Amino acid sequence: MTLPLEGLRMLDLTRLVPGPTASWMLADLGMDVLKIEDVADRSAYRNQAAARESRERVGIDPKVAEAEFRGNAWEHIHRNKRSIAINLQKPEGQAVLHKLVEDADVFFGSFRLPVYKRLGADYETLSAINPRLIYATLSGWGFGNGMSDWPGNERNSQGYSGFTAMTSGQDAEPADMLFTPLDSYTAALAVISIQAALMAREKTGRGQQVDVALVEGGTAILNGVVPGYFKENNYRKRGWPSIGNLRCKDGKYISNAAAYQNHFWAPFCDAVGLPELRETRPDRDEAMIKKVREHMLSKTRDEWMALMPPEIAVVPVLELDEVMEGQYARERGMVWELDHPVEVGVRQLGSPFHLSDTPPTFRNFAPLLGEHTADVLQGIGYSDADVAKLEEDGVIRVNHWAPPTGHE
Repeated sequence: MTLPLEGLRMLDLTRLVPGPTASWMLADLGMDVLKIEDVADRSAYRNQAAARESRERVGIDPKVAEAEFRGNAWEHIHRNKRSIAINLQKPEGQAVLHKLVEDADVFFGSFRLPVYKRLGADYETLSAINPRLIYATLSGWGFGNGMSDWPGNERNSQGYSGFTAMTSGQDAEPADMLFTPLDSYTAALAVISIQAALMAREKTGRGQQVDVALVEGGTAILNGVVPGYFKENNYRKRGWPSIGNLRCKDGKYISNAAAYQNHFWAPFCDAVGLPELRETRPDRDEAMIKKVREHMLSKTRDEWMALMPPEIAVVPVLELDEVMEGQYARERGMVWELDHPVEVGVRQLGSPFHLSDTPPTFRNFAPLLGEHTADVLQGIGYSDADVAKLEEDGVIRVNHWAPPTGHE
């Protein structure tokens, strides 16, 4: 079966969460994603001294490789990718990258602008080598502004984009997100942008730059409230009284969209036994909000749900285990059960893409660091002797540990 993006190759230099999330989506859809990684142990990234020491030695401890292989079994974000380890601090390493760029469709990075120049991976250099290259970056602030060189991360992006100001925790303080919504949303923006640039290339024959910023993504995700601000300078602020999530007797919650859609409000009031509130405005009346909250404490979540007709937009607030083990996840294939050669019963988050003729497939588990270095370099013209010399000189890293038979 042909996958939608089969035949396209990406050189992926991204790190942390948003970039790898974007390249995971593209890899699931068939793009050949080559992770260009540092020659240092992944475990040493946070320790500069250990990283320097690691760069100077060739090979890898078999026990370390096996442990990494086992751990990678659960990593959906790096599945269907290949790993090449190159020291881009060395001119010889940059020459390897430039050779790879010749036949690449997409370059994807997550560094600040000066880093690309230092690594010989800036747009001017790479586009001169391959004018058809889509040069994509996903950074905290994007390029061409006064904050471009600032470090970027999820928390700061939430704060600077207006996202944090729209969330409420206890005592109307900003809520501390337990996940990374802007990383994920901005990753999706990167995927859309990269695919759009590839489609444009079919018409123009030329590549182009794609510049995606976390902060900008954080503001874009607020699209439901921005029009009200532009039109009337009116928008919900942190601490606005709400009955969107209602606590029940057992400490669990229901998610109540009826509070925000007027045509659901009257049947909701009937279902919970509060018909006298049918004519109130659920988003304005604080006395009514207090009454509903107290009333909902009289039954458990599941007792309330047994009274709710499905058409009034009320659902239980599920914990993660309830989601992953639930009927909806089973019916939609949200969890993939995989056959791993070492671990037993491996499960991963499935692909969110549902295509009738070319659905995403599982091709391989997350790669070991440098697992595909030799194969890829030999595929672009390097001889066995060339690869051995580059490895000896610390320019590349080849992972010589062989997974058990059956690993693909």
